[in-house]
Amino acid sequence: MHDPIYKRLFDSPRMVGDLLQAVGHGDWLDDVDLATLEKQPTERVGDRGQQRRGDAVWRVRFRNGWLYLLVILEFQSSNDHRMALRNLEYTALLYQELARRGELGQPGRWPPVLPIVLYNGDAPWTASLEMRELIAKVADALSPYQPSQRSLLLDERHVAVDDLPRRNLTRAVVGFEQSRTPADITRVATALRGWLGTPQDTELSRAFAAWIRQVAGTMGPEEVARELGETLEEATMTLVERVAQWPEQWRREGMAEGRRQGVAEEREQGLARARALLHRLAAVRFGDATGDQLGLELAATDDADLIEAVGELIVRAESGPDLVNGVAELLRRSH
Repeated sequence: MHDPIYKRLFDSPRMVGDLLQAVGHGDWLDDVDLATLEKQPTERVGDRGQQRRGDAVWRVRFRNGWLYLLVILEFQSSNDHRMALRNLEYTALLYQELARRGELGQPGRWPPVLPIVLYNGDAPWTASLEMRELIAKVADALSPYQPSQRSLLLDERHVAVDDLPRRNLTRAVVGFEQSRTPADITRVATALRGWLGTPQDTELSRAFAAWIRQVAGTMGPEEVARELGETLEEATMTLVERVAQWPEQWRREGMAEGRRQGVAEEREQGLARARALLHRLAAVRFGDATGDQLGLELAATDDADLIEAVGELIVRAESGPDLVNGVAELLRRSH
């Protein structure tokens, strides 16, 4: 799912520039001229001389020369403990390609390379990103002869969004990767629309809209993804409308049968399904502990209106404590 969309995103100099601003360090970032970003051919840069899908090579003016960026997209559920070795291989292949094209320069003046790994696995990244750390310890006399290179990692599912620059497209990428409900996607997309306002951003807008369609299709009814538009604005507006309707949809699916039948047993079954659904939704969005706490709070209630109000809270709450406090206030008012 991710490869084609990320490939579209990182074909854009603005996306690459925002990534560099998000992960770069002030000690050297001020010497980078982002206006000079140029995408490079990658036919010979990759595993066995072949480009991996989605990976990209860019260069940018840096001090008196160029800085080459290897953007490595790592879409798998677990760490790759050979990542440092792979990136060392990519770097060597890049230097060989620059030599073949006559762009390597004189010894001592070769352009520096920065490997950036984008990882979106569920488990936090723990593998070493330093090549030297993969090699057994040796005597100090042998140490200078061992290869060394460190890669820069963005662990998208686990980085704190607020640690990233505001109005930076990397913040939106991380926001989508960390979204757990359509309401989360809606908040990110609504903010993103304000960051993509020029004609030059049209292709980025469409790439993000494609991402929204795919992610929304995994979270809710399939018709939601089918209805989302081609542009970011269309997708966002449709998603906002649908998310606003979902509490009512949950009410219909979970409680309508009991209300319609007017039979105590049927009604209780409908309420039980609604309570179970809200329990699952809260757990998916805010974690099992919050879901379990909500389940305990609702276990004894047979107030259909209260359960419906809790469904709306799950969509609107910003955090688990926010949800729990809101439910406590609803329960207090109902007594």
